[in-house]
Amino acid sequence: MNMRTAIITGASAGLGRECARALLASDPSWHVVFAVRDVARGVQAVEQAGHPARCTVLEMDLASLASVRTFAANFRSSGLPPLHAIVCNAGLQVVSGTERTAEGVEMTFGVNHLGHFALVSDLLADLARPARIVVVSSGTHDPAKFTGMPSPQYSSAEELALAVEDESADGRRRYTTSKLCNILYTYELDRRLGHGAQGVTINAFDPGLMPGSGLARDYSAIGRCMALRVSAPARPAERQQHPVLRRASGGTGARSPVRRRHRHLFRRESADPVVHRLL
Repeated sequence: MNMRTAIITGASAGLGRECARALLASDPSWHVVFAVRDVARGVQAVEQAGHPARCTVLEMDLASLASVRTFAANFRSSGLPPLHAIVCNAGLQVVSGTERTAEGVEMTFGVNHLGHFALVSDLLADLARPARIVVVSSGTHDPAKFTGMPSPQYSSAEELALAVEDESADGRRRYTTSKLCNILYTYELDRRLGHGAQGVTINAFDPGLMPGSGLARDYSAIGRCMALRVSAPARPAERQQHPVLRRASGGTGARSPVRRRHRHLFRRESADPVVHRLL
């Protein structure tokens, strides 16, 4: 049997873990790399997912570009089957003040967008064709949708990365803006890869409300309570993984109307000297 590898970030819990479990169960040719910040939790997730012989846990902290580069180097030297899929799933939401990555980048932008940007950039040449990249975004990126979250506010990569220390800053807006960056990145990378002509398909995916994902862990007690009430009717992670699975294993992805409104922004960001200096 010809084996192939999929890398899933944030695979120790929530949607990432369920996607790994479903991918392993759906096709015995898949080997899944659990790209996680906490190796111990990654090992536990492998036990819960089943098929441990087709799983590898590798440490990666998206809040450190050095850690992302080390992960890519470790993957190349691991001797695992050819890489055919990358699922950019991990994410966070910081609502209390301003936190920074190891490089001094605002944490939400750094983890949700820049870390995955660096991961895909490092591994793009390693992808065996046909290949697929799935970026887990959010419907909150679209101001036209009523999600209860503030609309994204994109200015430039530099302003997002080097956001000033401001206790009054809206961390939820930083989150929705990072999800807009995910969408912009998806469309621009798809354009640069010839819309699939080079053998790599890239899709963005909106999982909807995700109870139990930990995204509200930085909220106040009242905020967490409200988040739980709002997300009560939402589909749990084990049901949400199926669209991700279809995209990771070769299904058709969706387009977003944001492309027509904002597609020029990521071309500007891709040329931003701050981004290039960080990478």
